Amino acid sequence: MVSKALKKSIAKGLTALTPWTPHIESWPAKSIVLGAPHTSNMDAVLMVIIMWLEGRSFNFLVKDEVMKYPVLKSLVRWLGGIPVNRRQSTGITSGIAQAVAENETFTLCITPKGTRSKQEYWKSGFYRMAYENNLPLTFGFVDSVTKTFGTGPTYYPTWDIDADMEAIRDFYRDKRGFKPEQTSLPRLRAETDPEAAAYLLRPADDHPMT
Repeated sequence: MVSKALKKSIAKGLTALTPWTPHIESWPAKSIVLGAPHTSNMDAVLMVIIMWLEGRSFNFLVKDEVMKYPVLKSLVRWLGGIPVNRRQSTGITSGIAQAVAENETFTLCITPKGTRSKQEYWKSGFYRMAYENNLPLTFGFVDSVTKTFGTGPTYYPTWDIDADMEAIRDFYRDKRGFKPEQTSLPRLRAETDPEAAAYLLRPADDHPMT
């Protein structure tokens, strides 16, 4: 098992080899860390560096297809990956709720866009998980313009979708990913679709909010 001290040393060494500079604001014991703009697989590497520099354990969601490969499967699980079957409902939000309740600290890293390509809307899973578990959102970022990466402020949602997304847009508006042309403005379909908004803020079925 690799110690926190060794992980921190590795993270510092990797950072020293790049022109990128980390800027990290601490975040609460329990939080969802957003990863944006997500335009490259390198985003994941930088997120791991952030966590190792801060000595924080963390989890992230990954397509279950990667678990077909034994070596990759072991690496993903060691890093904190939670496999998700996108082809069917797997009760992932209930699983997150259990982890939040059972642990003193919980950091879930999510790339809300869900893909590296440019998209009209972010996926709303991050917001739903935050809503069900009353978790704040920490703004994780990469910015190819300033060659910086890290975490910014932590935002406590009001559950007014329009207001919350505007606050998120304010932070990410000037951030550009590794591939700037694939950077997407943070938007949810629920901002303009009342039915989607009602579904997003529906009562939790499986457990009470914490």
